[in-house]
Amino acid sequence: NCGKTLPKPMIFSKELAVQEVCNLLHQYNNLHVNSIDEERISLIGSITVNISSLGFTLYKTYRIEVIIPLDSDELPYVLDIGNQLNCTYPHRYSDGKLCLETDTNIRIRFIDGFSLKTWMEEYVETYFFSYEFYQRYGEFPFGERGHGWDGIIQTYSDFFHEVDSIKTIRIMAAISNNRYRGHELCPCGSGKKLRSCHGPFIMKFYTDNRLHEIVKKDFFLLKEAVQKYDEQQHNTRTAK
Repeated sequence: NCGKTLPKPMIFSKELAVQEVCNLLHQYNNLHVNSIDEERISLIGSITVNISSLGFTLYKTYRIEVIIPLDSDELPYVLDIGNQLNCTYPHRYSDGKLCLETDTNIRIRFIDGFSLKTWMEEYVETYFFSYEFYQRYGEFPFGERGHGWDGIIQTYSDFFHEVDSIKTIRIMAAISNNRYRGHELCPCGSGKKLRSCHGPFIMKFYTDNRLHEIVKKDFFLLKEAVQKYDEQQHNTRTAK
């Protein structure tokens, strides 16, 4: 993985994870510890989601499993063990794992330290609200991100206040490779100086080393994915 450093607050030691689990279970008392080993902690039980927004109210209980990887780059994730979500729903995978948000968005949200309780409130509960809203109205209440690289680029587009995905990638490249210089031309290609264009939205990604490493990691992996795709296309053409 690139950068090649991942910001340390995203990695749970067993001690930190246990503390976070205790905080979580204090609020979600229908969850309980299912298992603990050296690689992960599993929580099983139910949560009741009570959210009202956009004229829609959800009050419903869901049976889930929460997996918290230990000493790993991997973020916590959730499984729909109650099978209460339609299997055709695009943000529920066939193994029951829920696509809550892009990892990039979650890592940046918790750049100052991960809170399992806040993650549950902001991502897991909101996920179920979005699902039920979609089932009722056929649209997503807070917008929708694609999977894979589409979703990651959309995430950065939101942070950079840029709708063009190609320009977003150019900005990611510039952040990964350069220092912030406001008097230079903006990497988006607008012809304006950086400070008069995207500078106010992207400066923190230059100046905060933790954010800078996240962008570097994602851009490195994006380049790798493009290179692999190009190689596959070349091999396919050669085989023909």
